[in-house]
Amino acid sequence: MGHETQHGNFFLAFRALRGPARRGGRGISQGQLRKDSMKSRCALPLLLPFAFAAALSGHSRQGRETKEPAAKEGKEAKVSSVKVLSCEAFDRFLEPANAAGEPAKRALVDDLVSCAGRLGTPLLERGTKPGLGRAIFLYRGPASKVMLSGDMTGLRPTEALTPIAGTDLFYLVREFETDARLDYKFVLNDKDWVLDPLNPRTMVSGFGPNSNVEMPEYVRPAEVEYDARIPHGTLEDFTFTSKILNNTRVARVYLPPSYAQSEARYRTLYVHDGTDYLNFAKINNVVDSLIHKKEIPPILVVMVPPINREQEYGNNPEFARAFATELVPMIDRRYRTQAAPGSRATLGASLGGLIAVFIGQNYPQVFGNVAGQSSGFFAETSLEPLRNAPKINLVFHLDVGTYEANFHGRNLLEGNRRLRDLLREKNYRLQYKEVHEGHSWGSWRARIADALRFFWGTLPMKY
Repeated sequence: MGHETQHGNFFLAFRALRGPARRGGRGISQGQLRKDSMKSRCALPLLLPFAFAAALSGHSRQGRETKEPAAKEGKEAKVSSVKVLSCEAFDRFLEPANAAGEPAKRALVDDLVSCAGRLGTPLLERGTKPGLGRAIFLYRGPASKVMLSGDMTGLRPTEALTPIAGTDLFYLVREFETDARLDYKFVLNDKDWVLDPLNPRTMVSGFGPNSNVEMPEYVRPAEVEYDARIPHGTLEDFTFTSKILNNTRVARVYLPPSYAQSEARYRTLYVHDGTDYLNFAKINNVVDSLIHKKEIPPILVVMVPPINREQEYGNNPEFARAFATELVPMIDRRYRTQAAPGSRATLGASLGGLIAVFIGQNYPQVFGNVAGQSSGFFAETSLEPLRNAPKINLVFHLDVGTYEANFHGRNLLEGNRRLRDLLREKNYRLQYKEVHEGHSWGSWRARIADALRFFWGTLPMKY
């Protein structure tokens, strides 16, 4: 579980947040938890490219109806500023498909699956309320039972797809917010975890790809993609040996494009699960983009992988001491950095967010900024140590998904809301964001820029 200290209850480590042994990857625990919880939280496939049905006229995020006409089969319709192609409305397919005889039924199924294969699933239609859209999951194949497991099911295979009698087609209809983005997988016959074969969109994770659904108002983070038109920073490896921890690890540092030609000193971002932030969140591309757009000044990024993730990130005081008193001085000696606490930030997701908050609280003379993404605080986590401690000079960014209220049966959303409320009560400077997503790199990568702009932005903030 991690080590308890005088702050132990507040910074309690939870086994559900531990990562895989390999590469210190981000995600859920291995073993039985991985098997029982959709082969680990990060192993969910994502919902795929959406196709709005003919009946869809759409709603804006604020619930205002759009006025674009619905599309007929094979034609484009502009819905909530998104161009889509549409299949026949699912309800208009379902009734005749259930009633038809064998040849006609198979022809109807063939037509639907053909259209869905061109557009990608789940198929999307207008929801029953403003701000919601219907997502129709489809699976066709030899199976006696098909279950959905993902962000929308608490990461467990709890929702069954309905078979259409006399065919090999299964379906499930769910409603999600029109700006939601969620990960999922199908579970066949209670044993085989598979990506959605009709969904080309996937999201990477420490356990491989998940299928991904993007509702029509979801906006992809453009800064994550490599842009050949702009200058890019460089990456180099360095070896960090800790006497306190009695171990050695290889970490990476990002140097901004201007570093080699400049004598300037730079702000520094320290990243937990650093290898995963590089591989899955493409944090170097994000920083390149922000620097190029002059949204932040040039910065260094120190990406540190864990060796024993659960032990180190479970509010381990020895790890925190090594991080603040060994690693930071080493970086300051090796690179041209700014030494003031306000010029340093630490960032982490899930259990990495927990240790980021812990280090900030215990070493405010080193770190002046803390960013926690889906940080490991649950509804039952005691916040009394923070409540009773004097306010210190820290700036916080927190983000969390609304689909984390059921994180393997525990309420991560409520825990982060309670932390938010306490920080506001104590008048900390805080940026807090909730998004219609789950416990996923797809969510975390899209909020890196928000945190950096909040800490060091050079342009006026937009709220």
